[in-house]
Amino acid sequence: MTTSTTSRRHRRASGAVRKLPSGRWQARYTGPDGAMRTLGTYPTKAEADQALAHEVSRMARGVWHDPRLGDQPLGEWFRGWIATRGDLAPSTRALYARLLERWIDADVPLAGGSRPRVVRLGEQSLASVTPAAVREWDAAVLAEAGRRAGERWQRAASAPTRVNAAIRAWAAENGRVVASTGRIPAELREAWLEATGGVVTDDRATRPNLGHTEAAQAYRLLHTGMAQAVSDGLIPANPCAIKGASQRDSRHRGERRVVTPDELWALADAMPERYRAAVVVSFLSGLRAGELFALQRKHVDLSAGNVRVEQSLSRPGTGGGRFSSTKSRAGVRTVALPTAAVESLADHMARFTPAGRDALVFGTSTGRPLTGGHRTTMFHRARRAIGRDDLTWHDLRHSAMTLVALTGATLPELMQRAGHSTPRAALHYQHAADDAQHRIAERLDAIAPRRA
Repeated sequence: MTTSTTSRRHRRASGAVRKLPSGRWQARYTGPDGAMRTLGTYPTKAEADQALAHEVSRMARGVWHDPRLGDQPLGEWFRGWIATRGDLAPSTRALYARLLERWIDADVPLAGGSRPRVVRLGEQSLASVTPAAVREWDAAVLAEAGRRAGERWQRAASAPTRVNAAIRAWAAENGRVVASTGRIPAELREAWLEATGGVVTDDRATRPNLGHTEAAQAYRLLHTGMAQAVSDGLIPANPCAIKGASQRDSRHRGERRVVTPDELWALADAMPERYRAAVVVSFLSGLRAGELFALQRKHVDLSAGNVRVEQSLSRPGTGGGRFSSTKSRAGVRTVALPTAAVESLADHMARFTPAGRDALVFGTSTGRPLTGGHRTTMFHRARRAIGRDDLTWHDLRHSAMTLVALTGATLPELMQRAGHSTPRAALHYQHAADDAQHRIAERLDAIAPRRA
C-alpha cells in the first residue's frame, strides 16, 4: 500500500526522514545512547537525507558527539571556567573577567548592513557557535575596539598634562623660555591658544592598529576556553580558526626601541636620585617592572651577585594585596647580575632601602610600593631630558634581553633569564640579535677567498 506524499516516511536503520505539513523535511535519528533526536528541518528531502547520512557516518566512525552537552550558554560557561582555574594570577583572572564582560558576553556593534545590529556571542550555546559566527564576532570586536581606542586617545589629548606638554613643546619651537615643570604662565597659554586654536594633535588616535591588542586578547581567551570545552567533551571541535588572529597585536606592533649603554647612564642620571639604580638594574637584569619594584631585601644576595624573583606588584583593582604571583611559573627564578648592577644596587640599598627582610628595595620614601603612574611620570621626564621621547620602561627589559642574546646565550638560557614559559617571546630577542648570516659569509670568505 502506497501512502500519500505528505505522510510518507523514509526509514533508515538509525533514523528517518519525513515531510512535515509545512512542506519542510525533518531528519531524526537514534543516537548510540538509544535516545531519539531531531537533527532539524530542511527545505528539501535531499538535504535532510544528507544531514542524516552525515550523522549516521559520525556514529559509525565513533566520532559522534551528544549535542545536549553543549547546551549551556557560552558566557555562563566561561564565567565558571575562569572561576575554577586555580593556575591564574589575580591580574590574569581580572583581565579575563574584563574581556569576557566587555567583548564575549556583551553586545558588540556590527558595522555594515542596512540596519545597525549587534553580536553577542555569550548568549549562544557552546555547541551552536560556528566558525562563521566567530569570524563575524571577531570582525565586530576588531572594529569596535579600534573605535573605542581612538576615542580614548582623543580624550587623553585634552587632559591638562597633555595640554601643558603641548604648550611647552610649542614654546621651545618658537624660542620662548618656559620651565620644564610647574605652572604655565597665563600669557604663554594665551599665545599658544591664539597660534594653534588650542588643538592638541595625537597621531596615535589615527593609527591603523588601534585596538588590535585588546581584540587579540579577546580572541585568545575565546580560543583557549573553547579548546577546554573540546577537551571536556562538551563540543566536538574548536570553532576559533581565524589564521593569525591571536598574534594580531604582535604582528602589527612597531619594533621595540633599544637603549644603548651610553643612553642607559644618561637616563639613570636624569631620574630622581632615589630611582637611578632601578633603571640600571632593570637594564642589566631584564626584570619586568612589576618584578623589579616588588623586590624585597630578602630577595637580594649582594655577595652572590644575584636577585631572586618570587613575586610581582599587584595591579590596581585585582584585590590581591600588594603582591601577586609572577606572570607564569617560569617567572620564579634567580637572576645573576653583572658587576655594574651589583655595585649600583649595593649603593642604593645602603642609602634608600629600609632595614628588615621585607623592606622594598625600590619603594617610596615611606616604604610603600611605587605606583605605575608615578614611575611613568618620572621616566617620561628622564627620557625627554636625553632626547629619547620614544622610550618606554619596557624598552629597558627589551634592551636587556637583546644584549643577552648578543652574548651568545642559547634559547633555554634566554627563556630562563627572562622568565618565559614558551620559546615564542625569547625567539624575538634572538632574531633581533641574530648575525648568523654575516658569520656564515665571513667563514665562506675564509674558505673561498677572492681570486688574486
